[in-house]
Amino acid sequence: MKLQKFGVKLFLEVNGNYSCKEFIPVFHTWIQDKLIEDHLLLDVADYSHIPDGPGVMLIAHEGSFSLDQEKYKPGIMYMRKTKMEGDFKNRFNQVLSITTEAANRLQNNDITNDVNFISDSFRFIANDRLYADNTRDNQNFYKKEIQKAINSKYPDSKVEIDDVSDKQERLAFTIRFSDEINILE
Repeated sequence: MKLQKFGVKLFLEVNGNYSCKEFIPVFHTWIQDKLIEDHLLLDVADYSHIPDGPGVMLIAHEGSFSLDQEKYKPGIMYMRKTKMEGDFKNRFNQVLSITTEAANRLQNNDITNDVNFISDSFRFIANDRLYADNTRDNQNFYKKEIQKAINSKYPDSKVEIDDVSDKQERLAFTIRFSDEINILE
């Protein structure tokens, strides 16, 4: 399986007023302190003025982090851009780990804005139509592959997959754990 460009989004529990712009200094600190292992952090971009857009982005050579606002469901998304070694299961679990690490860093921020992430679900987004065009066959294929990856990390867990993207969108769907799994631990 050749898919390399894909991402994971963890959804925020919106507690009152949330503004992704407040996290611009947090992302700048991540760059200055080189806080994301194996990533060359480059810049912060503010797209918060775009409704239903990427919000604030932390650009790295290897991938981008964004305080995404797609479908008006805020969250942290990590979208991988460069090649990773290993099979899809390992690559997927690595992207999931990078995303959960970023979420935990955001929850423990130095500003006075409390953020909490929903810890029992995430969204998978394929960002390469050459290898993952949004067809029913590819949806079923990636659902099975992600289930295998989840089972390797959380044995005996049960998941529900829903919110499958429309045909005109990138291949994407949401995975919800039906048991007491906390992916942020």
